[in-house]
Amino acid sequence: MTAALTNAEKTRQRHWNTIMNAANMVFVQFVYWGSAFVLFLDALGLNKTDIGFLLALLLLSSAIALFIAPVIARFGYKRTFVLSFGLGRVVTFGLLLVPLIRAEFGQQTTLVYVTAIVLIFALCKGIYDTAMYPWSQEFIPNTIRGRYSAINDIAMRLTGIVAIAVAGYVLSLSEDLDGFMLLIAVGAVTGLFATWSGSHIVGGAPQPEAAEGASPRRLIATLRDRNFVYFVVAFSAISIGSQPMYSFLPLYMTQEIGLADSAAVWLQLGSMLGGLAATYLVGWAADRYGSKPVMLVGLTLKVMLPVIWMLMPRASDWSLPVALGASVLLGIGEIAWAIGVLRLLFVGVVPVEQKTPYLRVFPASAGIAAGFASLVGGRLLDASARIDGQALFVMLDPFTPLFVIGLTLTLAGIALFSRVRGDSSISVGEFVGVFTHGNPITAMGALVRYYRAKDERQTIVLAERMSQTKSPLTEEELLEALKDPRFNVRFEAVISIARMDTSPQLVDALCRILDGTEVSLSVVAAWALGRLGDARALPTLRRGLYS
Repeated sequence: MTAALTNAEKTRQRHWNTIMNAANMVFVQFVYWGSAFVLFLDALGLNKTDIGFLLALLLLSSAIALFIAPVIARFGYKRTFVLSFGLGRVVTFGLLLVPLIRAEFGQQTTLVYVTAIVLIFALCKGIYDTAMYPWSQEFIPNTIRGRYSAINDIAMRLTGIVAIAVAGYVLSLSEDLDGFMLLIAVGAVTGLFATWSGSHIVGGAPQPEAAEGASPRRLIATLRDRNFVYFVVAFSAISIGSQPMYSFLPLYMTQEIGLADSAAVWLQLGSMLGGLAATYLVGWAADRYGSKPVMLVGLTLKVMLPVIWMLMPRASDWSLPVALGASVLLGIGEIAWAIGVLRLLFVGVVPVEQKTPYLRVFPASAGIAAGFASLVGGRLLDASARIDGQALFVMLDPFTPLFVIGLTLTLAGIALFSRVRGDSSISVGEFVGVFTHGNPITAMGALVRYYRAKDERQTIVLAERMSQTKSPLTEEELLEALKDPRFNVRFEAVISIARMDTSPQLVDALCRILDGTEVSLSVVAAWALGRLGDARALPTLRRGLYS
């Protein structure tokens, strides 16, 4: 058995993962995953079926996790990841030969060549994704997984914003394939730097015992876990609905809405900025209130997007502003969905001691679902090419079936996720209520200053200020102040709680103080419970009459 990493080791070295992800974001936006790559394939003259096929290869490769997970566990998660991640970036340099091959051998040979490059990269991706899932469960502490994911996402979005701006600028100046070639070259070089950064992440040693746990019997046992099956089916439904919409969105914006290629690329800036604005709050909320409510709020926002896209004004001065607004909403919904669903997977769905079989099934099923969606999405677009008209106030076009299917499957995914066991007892309604009751903006400011308080006096003043907001966001800090070693802070916390709206957590905490031995605080706690007026405090108050 390999020795478990200590929290100190994880904390010292986890910045390398952030650097790797931030650098890789440039590669992601410039080459295979950004709008630029879809536009590059369109510029090569590929039809939507061919584009969908190539995008499907990138996703279907995850299915190899079913076969190679035990081998990776024996060889070592880190070693496997670094080798396959780096190889994928090296192979990408082959795309720089596309203009030459196109000029010398024609369209069909170019398609075969691009397919070969994408296939090799996809296989590398399937391998390093299979290695990263169990490795990341090892080097990221569960207690801060939401906030750490948020910090990672902020770094990725900052580099992504710069990358998208540069990509849009380059494509606005270039003609034919020259701009795409420059983006691919820069992206591949940045990908090699990301590989070097990833080699510094701790952990990932060979785990023969994990490989033994990935036997076919264990694999079948994961499918008997009803909670896991609901999670996988719900995730797959949302992937099938979302993947084609997002993959072909740049073509929808250029062909139906009337935006230029550069504007379609720049739309990703809205998504990046929307996610950036919400990232840390979402990560903090996931750690504090649980993954499931955060995830479901993100899915609710995602449901709105197909409707907005179908109702967008076309070839109008308002087209670009509306598209940017939808992109901002997409960024917020996506980050809430991504942080929530992955945190729920690692913290609430996958048992740590059985991570190899579980994290063998999940990426494989997710990749198959997304790849199938891209493949069928491209064919569906070609098949619906003649759709044209209007139904009430909705314009009909070849992309309308994709949006309708995406909306339907996202709603189905929400219904399925409601049956997945959460990692907290907080419902979606209670979670939303936390941000709508009292004054949440002032409360967030008070929370930040509370953790920066340098002395007892500041802590007391901020405890009072938090209570004045009457926001449930401050409950945890007021409950924490009740355990502060300084008497005056505890005293102020009791008085501050008396000014809040009642809640079971606050009432229970005051009841424990009233039943305790610290008489000076017990008296104030009795007064505070009377002021809150919650009937749950009556038995404790009656016992207090005999004190």
